[in-house]
Amino acid sequence: MNDGAAASVDGQAPSGRTERLGHALGGLFSLIVIFLVALFTLDEATARFGAVALAVVIVTLARPAARGARLGRAPALGWAIDAMLLAGFAFAGWWFYAVKAQLWTGFYVATPSNVAAGLAGLLAILVLTNRVWGRSLVFLALGAIGFAFAGPYLPSALMHFGVSLGDFMQVAWYSFDGVFGRTTGLVVENLLIFLIFGAILERSGAGAILIRIATGLLGQVRGGAAHAAIAASAVFGMMNGSVAANVAGTGVFTIPMIKRQGFTKDFAGAVEAASSSGGQLTPPIMAASVFVMADLVGLPLIMVIAAAALPALFKYVGLFAQVYVEAIRQGIDPIPRDEIPVLTPRDWLVSTLVLVPILALVAAFVSGASPAMAGLTGVAAALVMGLLLNEDLRRDPRRIWEALCAGGLSSARILLSVAVIGIMLAVVNETGIAVRFAIAISVLGENHQFFALVMAMLGALVLGMGLPTLPAYLITSVMIAPAVIEAGALPLAAHMFVLYFAVFSSIMPPIAYGCYVAAPIAGGDPLRISLIALRISVVGLLVPYVFVYAPSLLLVAGEFDWAELFATVLRLLAAIWMLASGLGGADPLLGRLSPVQRLSRVAIGGAAIVPVVAIWAPAVLLSLLAGVVHPRLHHPTLPAPRPPRQMS
Repeated sequence: MNDGAAASVDGQAPSGRTERLGHALGGLFSLIVIFLVALFTLDEATARFGAVALAVVIVTLARPAARGARLGRAPALGWAIDAMLLAGFAFAGWWFYAVKAQLWTGFYVATPSNVAAGLAGLLAILVLTNRVWGRSLVFLALGAIGFAFAGPYLPSALMHFGVSLGDFMQVAWYSFDGVFGRTTGLVVENLLIFLIFGAILERSGAGAILIRIATGLLGQVRGGAAHAAIAASAVFGMMNGSVAANVAGTGVFTIPMIKRQGFTKDFAGAVEAASSSGGQLTPPIMAASVFVMADLVGLPLIMVIAAAALPALFKYVGLFAQVYVEAIRQGIDPIPRDEIPVLTPRDWLVSTLVLVPILALVAAFVSGASPAMAGLTGVAAALVMGLLLNEDLRRDPRRIWEALCAGGLSSARILLSVAVIGIMLAVVNETGIAVRFAIAISVLGENHQFFALVMAMLGALVLGMGLPTLPAYLITSVMIAPAVIEAGALPLAAHMFVLYFAVFSSIMPPIAYGCYVAAPIAGGDPLRISLIALRISVVGLLVPYVFVYAPSLLLVAGEFDWAELFATVLRLLAAIWMLASGLGGADPLLGRLSPVQRLSRVAIGGAAIVPVVAIWAPAVLLSLLAGVVHPRLHHPTLPAPRPPRQMS
């Protein structure tokens, strides 16, 4: 995104009067959120409905149907569709408040009028969600709705009593179990402020200084440009609720930088996609999912943040190792000295644009502040540091307004997706399908926990495909996490398990939406980028299995054991290097590896992960000896170092 212009819902600058009005409403939405967090309190019904209603209006104006590819030649039809959507949602809102007393007493009675109103509201949300997030989420919701009505006609494993239209409207629209349910309330009350925080931090100039410092520190390492990109995406990914948005925001800077050093275009795109997905798992924010997780598992927020630290660290260590091996294999030298920024005291001072807001956020968490107040603290710190250290921001304060507009637009998009998730959660609760799924996996897990985890992994990958982080986690936490718990995992480990694989669905073919965003920036092929991203993220894919079997990696109180933690760290370090060198095909001491050497290293790395001492202990020993006592089978020498590419 450009610092100089507000971005639209789809990442483009607003071009028409309607789009500019939508962006202005996005800025107003951000101001409302800030003032409510700081000064006011609204009742639940008003806060939830008001936020969703604002989201509907903002997205309708900022992304009008008349500007779409299909209706661009018939703008009058597009405006008519949007007018009907807004009128239908207003009608639904009027009925929502008309039966508000019935909602609290539980004596809701379905009538043709309020059923029609609820249908109009749901239709508006589904249409607009399709407009900004694509079809995946809408198809999931439609599938859930079809499942609710088809219950008596389904196979015995899925059969249920079904629902009537009136009952469905009650749970999906008129109760606090559906669109305006607990998840919507949690997002409105605690999470929107963090989307605003991320937008302000980005506009303050934090991104540019972060990339400069990362390049200055890591430029001397082989593959330094890619390492710098990983560090930058880790920081900004944790504040961004979407892998695709993070790839689009940071990838325009990092992908050309990686290609310029000599990496292939597909590898450059894969590094950005993989590191952006990892950013969603990086504490203390974890794309806002950490707050939902703390609420669902009933643990203090600071404990969940601490639990996420080591798994995220090893995920990134594995990513760094894969990039380093790839640089060795391709003969890529470090960045030339004359191209590495010389870090000055001024650079370190400006780096506090990133450091101070994040430290303020963590300090607020530690002091016991609510998530919303901690987010507000971060917003204030980001604004103060930006005005103090960024001359462009002082000279052009409109950038602050543009950041508020961007934060409001992002909030509106996330709210629409969460509202659609509410429809699915209402169906899940009404039909009890999640309980049956959990029981089925728990039966399998009684004797075969590993296979139960594999089933849960596949379910999380499928349910998370095409979705931003928070909605993906919400679905999997309801549908999959109980099954993982029934299979024997601790609740926190189960929720972290499904979060990891819901996020990794962004690089998993055939959807791999993070890779599809990276492909046009890199000029590469989305499928090849996806396969490379999976290969370099192999440690991240294995880490969830590790902390389910060894929960000490999560630093969980009551289940913590120092010996288990030490052994787990040793196993992971051995696995990281063996898998990186085996899959990457190179070693700094041995050069390029033969197929037999590569296969043996992958086998050793896989064995190091297995939670059986008789298997992992020899694997760790072999990994330590691999670079010293190693069968000197024939292998080609490394290619001659290549100079960085000159890019126009």
